[in-house]
Amino acid sequence: MRPRISLLFLLSAVLISAPISFAQESGKTKTASSRESNTHSAAIEGTVFDPSGRPVARARVSLFFSLAPIEERLTDTQGQYKFTALASGNYELAATVPGFSKLSARVELKAGETRKEDLHLELSAVQQEVVVSASLGGALAPQTGSSVSVIGRQEIEDRGAQTTSDVLRGSPGVEINQTGRRGAVTSAFIRGGNSNYNLLMMDGVPLNDFGGGFTLAPLPADGVERVEVIRGPQSALYGSNAVAGVINLVSRRGEGPPQFSFLAEGGSFGTRRFAGGGAGLTHGFNWAFNLSRLDTHGVVPNDNYWNQASTVSLGYSRSPRRQFSFHFFGNANDAGEPGPYGSDPDQLFFGLDTVSRAHQNLFSYQASYSEQFSARFRQVTTVSVATNRFIFHSPFGDSFTKNLRVVTNTRSEIAVSERDFFVAGFEFDHEQFQNTFVTDANNVPFALPRANYAFFAENRWNPGGRWFINTGVRVDFIRTASLPADAFGSRPFLPASSVVQANPRVSIAYLARGGDRGSALGGTRVHGSFGTGIRPPDGFELGFTNNPALKPERTISFDAGVEQRFWRERMVFDATYFFNRFKDQIVTLGGTFQNLSTFSSANLANARAQGLETSLRLRPIRSLEISGQYTWLNTDILALDGATGVQSPFQVGQPLLRRPHSSAGFNVTWLHRQLMLNLNGSIRGAVLDLEPNLGNFACILGFQCLFRNPGYALLNGGFAYRLPGGVEIYGRLNNLLNRRYEESFGFPALRLNFMAGIKFHFPAEGARPGSK
Repeated sequence: MRPRISLLFLLSAVLISAPISFAQESGKTKTASSRESNTHSAAIEGTVFDPSGRPVARARVSLFFSLAPIEERLTDTQGQYKFTALASGNYELAATVPGFSKLSARVELKAGETRKEDLHLELSAVQQEVVVSASLGGALAPQTGSSVSVIGRQEIEDRGAQTTSDVLRGSPGVEINQTGRRGAVTSAFIRGGNSNYNLLMMDGVPLNDFGGGFTLAPLPADGVERVEVIRGPQSALYGSNAVAGVINLVSRRGEGPPQFSFLAEGGSFGTRRFAGGGAGLTHGFNWAFNLSRLDTHGVVPNDNYWNQASTVSLGYSRSPRRQFSFHFFGNANDAGEPGPYGSDPDQLFFGLDTVSRAHQNLFSYQASYSEQFSARFRQVTTVSVATNRFIFHSPFGDSFTKNLRVVTNTRSEIAVSERDFFVAGFEFDHEQFQNTFVTDANNVPFALPRANYAFFAENRWNPGGRWFINTGVRVDFIRTASLPADAFGSRPFLPASSVVQANPRVSIAYLARGGDRGSALGGTRVHGSFGTGIRPPDGFELGFTNNPALKPERTISFDAGVEQRFWRERMVFDATYFFNRFKDQIVTLGGTFQNLSTFSSANLANARAQGLETSLRLRPIRSLEISGQYTWLNTDILALDGATGVQSPFQVGQPLLRRPHSSAGFNVTWLHRQLMLNLNGSIRGAVLDLEPNLGNFACILGFQCLFRNPGYALLNGGFAYRLPGGVEIYGRLNNLLNRRYEESFGFPALRLNFMAGIKFHFPAEGARPGSK
């Protein structure tokens, strides 16, 4: 108890005694009445122009103070923007539209002054955009030392992505693995980490199940403004489950005049998709919503699938000092599970499953309130709830899994100076798990709760103009409730247990040379990060053990890289080396390893992963954008603690399952007036895979259980053509090469298939940047 009181006292003292310094609420639009009430405050206004000197409508302009984004605007139809009710100080501006960006020099603003600052966009492969999940409060992408990828809405639409997994496919350091067709369990492996080592968020709301597991399959691409991927452990920011990385889906926000859109498409295998939504801003009230439905017949019996999803984003701000926001995400889906029917040699024994189905209901809610108590100090409080319920129908009867997570977070944002930004706060996280097969002494399923109390702090510092140093730490107090004995005597009564875990994080970015647009060479940015991560045991690991003190699995990781900008920043190349050491992994013991622990399971397994990520973005002319990446990955299974080997059938030095040594991806988009053409693809090398029906147990029965799954090349192409009146027709071909391959052994992917559709935009959208 004493460490909690001491830390709370220290944190409170820091917040009270620190110099008060913050500049306005982030990303919020001020109303006319609020502007009039601040006539003695300063303002920045101007116009955003394209390279030919024409004003650019709906360009995103971000305002920064003390390294933090404090407001965002979309330019009006005349390309104009305005930030009002500002305190005096030095600010920065960043303007961006896809393929074009501009970062201003520091703007010195005096009290009561209205400063005019026009921004002239230039062709750029460097997107000066705010990444909200890279740092508490958000940060400008080039100013963070972490490895970050952002896929924007325009690229999502150009690629014809239907789901989040489609968006992530081909990203640096990310391997997407799908056990079948649409709706099948879909996992992400980031930098060699397990699929339950990734924190998945929707608008900052954690969606992971109890213990970190999650499938990407139900998450649609509709209504998503951008997808952020932060590689490397981020437990210093987000606590448990952020072991290998963070995936954050940011839904569309209401900005500018009301806009509405609708699409309808159809294609191979009886696939149909409908989606519609809108967004706008009226008298301080911003709103956005999206509804979607996807249906497909599948390839074999019991392979049909449907998915319906909705997002709602609301915000209200009648005062520049106060902002309220609300986000909702809902998803219901139903998927047949015919089982593996591809190259699995044991399929003749099991046959095609025509009964098993999975139904899922996933909901998340978030309410956030921020208040600016003085010109430079803001408090942000957020409450979120996420529920995830599965119902499984199988030949052996029905079963269910229920997950609940409630998170309350409050943080103080303080600008210590114009080059030093400090954030600190407290979080309470309650999660709960219930499953048909985890039962008490009466063989009745029970709810297993876990509570997490966390203190966190982060500091961003910009000494001089070239260094950007981010340090942070989070201390988690994780308490798991007691478990009753089961009815079979395999699990005794397990008393409540507690774990205290501190996770530090450091990231550094250094602008080694230039970077100004006047340099033909561009600039060099050196970046690196170090951090640790944790994943507490999941419900099954706790429900089927006699170990009263299973600890969280841990990782320690670092990376270092160089980003080189060429050709006036029209080309950007990045190469990053990373190393991960996974420790205290939970393993079930038996056979010759029984003497390693007095319990049936313990934190004894170890693994490591290292590799090289390379990426290239190129914008040689206005109408052409090219991006590509290659990842080399080397993973190793290490010996169990206290032993020289690992459990059969695995061997020390063997690669981890479904992690390819080599993978690559690319995306090419070409614009000509109203026509858009897109070509994208991904390549994966061979992987070690597991027998899909019985897993390791297949070896005990005398079957082969480990297989070499050969690699594949996936190529997709599409077009879109804008007609007058806000109408757009489009189509795409997936798996253009008509390759037969299996991402997961025994589960064939779709062969050559097509989709075609029509979109309506109200009012009609203007020409895309770069289309002329």
